[in-house]
Amino acid sequence: MADSAVREKVARLLPEIEWIDDKVLKESVLASYEDALAAGGWEPEDMDKIPFTLLIPDCPASYLTHVRGVTRMAKLALDEFNALYAKGGKFLMNKDLLVAGALLHDVGKLVEYEKSPDGKTVKSQMGKDLRHPFSGTVIALRNGCPSSVGHIIANHAHEGDGTLRSPEGVMVNKADFMNFESIKSFLGMK
Repeated sequence: MADSAVREKVARLLPEIEWIDDKVLKESVLASYEDALAAGGWEPEDMDKIPFTLLIPDCPASYLTHVRGVTRMAKLALDEFNALYAKGGKFLMNKDLLVAGALLHDVGKLVEYEKSPDGKTVKSQMGKDLRHPFSGTVIALRNGCPSSVGHIIANHAHEGDGTLRSPEGVMVNKADFMNFESIKSFLGMK
C-alpha cells in the first residue's frame, strides 16, 4: 500500500521528479523510492546522510546530492543535445526516460547499503550478493517502470561497459562518472 507521507517527502527531497511529464512514470519513480527505502530500512531524510559511495573514504557527498547532481547534469546535457541534433526528430532523446533513469540510477544502493550498529553505512548482505545496478533494476521494474528505464539503471555503471547503451543511458552513465571522478580528483584520489 502506498505511503503518501513517504512519497511526499521523496518528492520534496528530489524536486527533479517534477520534470517527468508522464504521470504514470512519475508515480513509478516515487513507488520505487518508497519500496527501496522500506526494504533497506531507511527514512527519506536518510538519503541526505548516506554517502553516495563506499569507494571514497569519508565520502563528502550524500546519496541525495549525488542523485540530484547526476539528474541535473544529464538533463542539461539532454537539453543541449536535443537543441543541436533533434532537427527532423531523428536524434531526439526522451526527457522523461532520462530523468526517471537518472533519478533511479542508484536506487539499488538503498538496499546495497545498511546502517551498522555503530551508525556507519556499510554493505548489506544484499549488497555483497548483488551490486546496485541489478537490485535497482529489479526495484524499478517491479514498481511499474518500463524496461527502457530498467536498461538505464542496469547499464549506468561498469556492468554496462561493452553494451550498447540507449542514448539516454549514455547521458546518465557519463553524468554519473563526471560526478564520481570529479570528486575523486578533488580529493587527490586515482
